[in-house]
Amino acid sequence: MSALGRSPLRLDSGLKLCLALACGLCAKSAQAASFAEIPEECGSSSEIERELQRRVGHSEALDATRVTLTRELSGYRLIVEVGSERREIHDANCHELLRAAVVVALALLEPQREAGPVASELSPAPTAKSPASSAPQLALGAGVGVHWGTVPQPTLLLELDGQLSWARWGVAAGLRYLAPTSVQDEAKHGARVGGVGTYLAGTFEPWSQLHGRLGLSLYRLSGTGLGSVERTQDSAWEVAPLVAASFTPYERPPFWASLGAEGQLNLLRSSFQIRNYGAVFQVPWVSGSAFARAGVVW
Repeated sequence: MSALGRSPLRLDSGLKLCLALACGLCAKSAQAASFAEIPEECGSSSEIERELQRRVGHSEALDATRVTLTRELSGYRLIVEVGSERREIHDANCHELLRAAVVVALALLEPQREAGPVASELSPAPTAKSPASSAPQLALGAGVGVHWGTVPQPTLLLELDGQLSWARWGVAAGLRYLAPTSVQDEAKHGARVGGVGTYLAGTFEPWSQLHGRLGLSLYRLSGTGLGSVERTQDSAWEVAPLVAASFTPYERPPFWASLGAEGQLNLLRSSFQIRNYGAVFQVPWVSGSAFARAGVVW
């Protein structure tokens, strides 16, 4: 009788122990999951967490530490946050950034600690070099879109684009083709105009998926007269400063894809005229494009 009376107590104690262990495991798992976000090809958050715990032990500051490693067009971006402190590093090698994450986190967790021994043990780490000294990244792509303004009607835009970037800054150049379109007035006089062009621009990357450009475009426009006795042809130049922005929703090196828009201020405005009749088309002051690009990066 006494043995039966003690069994429920042992069962309750076992359930409590199991629940306590399960809660502890869940809490530890949640802490590990929130500690770092690292792409699979770069490593795991457990490596960083083990190294930091070995050096500083468990502390509230360590609980407030967060490491984020994300892909970007020019390589990878590391963000280390400890409380209100934040550090950011860009590099082409994610494994080097993973090593640097430990060094940066230790510097933020223990400001009085000398970083020399740590850096020597974990070297080579990219903390010794600035983002500007990182190897440049070359991106090549092709684009398709719609252009309006430079030719009479909105038209098909095809382009080849190349970009060389160092961390956040870079330079881009490309070639473009504008499919011919036509315009005619009430007297059926007009022009059919198309063009080929090139551009050169400086690039800036304020965030990992947002890219800006500022530069100059040059077009060679070819026109054919419509409605006249003589179907004559002629060509003219257009020069325009440009500003552009693009968003990269897909980036899995070496492949990437982006969406963008561009505006031009046409300083040199081409004009097409029919002899003994007058102007039938002139490029407006402003033109623009909307496009999609895709390509590879090295």
